[in-house]
Amino acid sequence: MINVQKIVDLWNEEQPKYEELGKIVCAFIKDKITEYEILPEIQYRTKELLSIIKKVKKKQDHKEYSYHHLKDKLGIRIICSFQEELEIIDKLLHDFFTIIEAEYKQEELDFDKLDYVSNHYDVQINLDVDEFGKYTNLGALIFEIQVRTLNQHAWSNMAHSLAYKQDKDLPPKLKRKVYRLLSLYELADDEFSSVNKALKEYKDNHSFTLLKKLEGKFYKYAKIDFDREITLYTIDILLSYYENEDSVNQIICKIGNFITNNEQKIKRIYDENRNRFYAILFLTQPEIFIIWFMLQNNPFTLEDNWANDFEEEDLEQIKTLWGNDL
Repeated sequence: MINVQKIVDLWNEEQPKYEELGKIVCAFIKDKITEYEILPEIQYRTKELLSIIKKVKKKQDHKEYSYHHLKDKLGIRIICSFQEELEIIDKLLHDFFTIIEAEYKQEELDFDKLDYVSNHYDVQINLDVDEFGKYTNLGALIFEIQVRTLNQHAWSNMAHSLAYKQDKDLPPKLKRKVYRLLSLYELADDEFSSVNKALKEYKDNHSFTLLKKLEGKFYKYAKIDFDREITLYTIDILLSYYENEDSVNQIICKIGNFITNNEQKIKRIYDENRNRFYAILFLTQPEIFIIWFMLQNNPFTLEDNWANDFEEEDLEQIKTLWGNDL
């Protein structure tokens, strides 16, 4: 028999702790994940009291179950653009959290079955991790992390709206329609990953090649998203300052090492100016790496052409940040 008042009292006591934990964990993951050069969507929610009571009651109809069995009082959701990012996030979670249980739903499906897929983790914060060490009052709390692709998330939302569960009693014609829908979502994930890989290896468009080289590095340091239309437009202009293709190819070949060699300097610039992004807009776009590369390697090419396309004050500002005097 469910004791509703006891659940109400327990949740009133615990909910603020889970709310605090959600904020801490989301901030931690958002900060750490950019070091892996990806920028997924990250959100959290604490379970609503009504949902807790309904879930306990439903579970008790089939087995012994109480409020204390719930592992999703706090839920963290991480939504990725591409399938390959699931593995990156899996590594991060194993590195920085205590994994109580991990469930990889896609791996559990038979080859001839289609169903909702995502990775689910029941976890605790790892108090040995520096950022978590001071939260000893939260260390025993178990919570859930779901990791999905955009397409898996879309299917989950649609299945919820349709009130669909894998149901053997569905008529074959309707079940076939559901299977066809699920197939499209899975195929879309495969194709998006394939296209993304092909774009990264695409050599005929120099601006696009540079964009794909730089976006992960940008996430790592800026920790925000950017306007791709502006970036491609600006890269086109910057590359037009070079008279031959060999010089452009040199940038493409060398800019990765340039960023690595100047990692501490770039990190310092971003850390010191993170609260001033609104005043230094070029810091909010990945083409800043190309400008810094040119300041160091082709300063006169940059300065001779800059005023034709951009504000001179912007270049002076960027030079001051980088520490160059042309």
